[in-house]
Amino acid sequence: MSSLLNHLTSHEHKVFFCDYCLLRFNNEELLNQHQEDCRNHNVQKIKMPTQEEKWLEFSNHKFKLPVPYVIYADLECILEKINSCEQDPKISSTESIAKHVPCGFAYVIVGPDGTMVKPPTVFRGKNAIDQFLTKLLDEEKSILDILRFVKPMVFSMTDEENFKSSTLCSICGNPLNGDAVRDHDHLTGAYRGAAHTRCNLNFKLATYIPVVIHNLRNYDGHFLIQGIGKFKEKRIQCIPENSEKFISFTLSSLRFIDSFQFLNTSLEKLAQNLKPCQFHLCNKYFASNAQFITRKGCYPYEYFDSFSKFYETQLPPQSAFFNSLTNENVSREDYEYAHDIWNIFQMHTFGDYHDLYVTVDVLLLSDIFENFRTLCQNYYKIDPCHTYTAPGLAWQACLKMTKVRLELLTDIDMHLFIEKGIRGGVAMISHRYAKANNTYLSNYDSSLPSSYIIYLDANNLYGWAMSQHLPTHDFSWTDEDVNFMNVPDDS
Repeated sequence: MSSLLNHLTSHEHKVFFCDYCLLRFNNEELLNQHQEDCRNHNVQKIKMPTQEEKWLEFSNHKFKLPVPYVIYADLECILEKINSCEQDPKISSTESIAKHVPCGFAYVIVGPDGTMVKPPTVFRGKNAIDQFLTKLLDEEKSILDILRFVKPMVFSMTDEENFKSSTLCSICGNPLNGDAVRDHDHLTGAYRGAAHTRCNLNFKLATYIPVVIHNLRNYDGHFLIQGIGKFKEKRIQCIPENSEKFISFTLSSLRFIDSFQFLNTSLEKLAQNLKPCQFHLCNKYFASNAQFITRKGCYPYEYFDSFSKFYETQLPPQSAFFNSLTNENVSREDYEYAHDIWNIFQMHTFGDYHDLYVTVDVLLLSDIFENFRTLCQNYYKIDPCHTYTAPGLAWQACLKMTKVRLELLTDIDMHLFIEKGIRGGVAMISHRYAKANNTYLSNYDSSLPSSYIIYLDANNLYGWAMSQHLPTHDFSWTDEDVNFMNVPDDS
């Protein structure tokens, strides 16, 4: 390999290339040392950070700006029964009993002031996915028209004095050193402070519109991905987890994200965590009836197997709410609640019940996630709508709150050395056989020393280790023998 690749370097002396990662070394001894670890990995070309790229710190200051417009949405499906032969349990243990067909949706747009831009949009009928995506693209156009207009700066005498006396950038917090421009809010025109030219240029509103759906990755995303494929003239991007599940995908400027990736429990439990006064959108929309809908309703999913059920004029019986997957039915209390909702909102058909159910779901999601956004912005000064998952949010918050400056490894052998130390699974040193001479047991032998067997377990080993003092920079090799048991805990 080295003979074939030597012409790629301008060095006159011979160089040695690794057969596994194609990194080059000046002598064969260094190559052999490197390959002791590298040969244990699949063949791949490795690209390490350069000396200029090796420092990592919080730089996404635009994440501190709240995303001005967020769309919250929910889909509903009918479960068309599948008439098929029973599967041979020797071949397959999975039996398909129903096909999920989208039949309706609701969405609400929350604006910069945290209120609804307009009442929830609700749809029921066939071609629900096409209708949903088409309507969202129409909403996108209206929102982008608003965002493109930059309101002129409102600059008072007080603002002028503030600007002249500023010594630190209002965005990054570093000294201005003569590089100061006026930064203002493009939506309101309000002056925000003095900032570096580069910081000011990068500190701009998001050009994407988050579409937040609960459990998008595991459910709704399957239908939307199929529908998005029809919009070939639009820009389509995705972040896949595997061939079937997607962490996020983007249609034009619409970025679909999963609220379950931040708040990984059911809407019902999340709603129970909010106080009545925190249901701002529900209280505003339902007014005097809000007290009845600040909880997740119940829905006869399996009973709802055709579009004709929309026209039924009464609530299905309690038996229709049975779930064959969990082998459970709704409680009498939940069914009576559904009856109360039917009567309070003066419903005439099951279609009315569907519309209210999906509207309540999307408003509950809106209130839950808006409260989560407020919490993150108050504490971390970061809007989670800029990220895709809770780990991504935590990483940005960690960099911002600690103000740490991390040195990235530029030496592949250092990387392999640390990677080799990662352990997983059972972490213990065990003996194949141990016999105790326990004074509390009947077979105790008084002529022998007492001995005991004790089982100890430690939870969260990696979590504990990662919360201790960790190295951040100045990594180097050492030939000195170090007794790590003598290293102070706070070193």
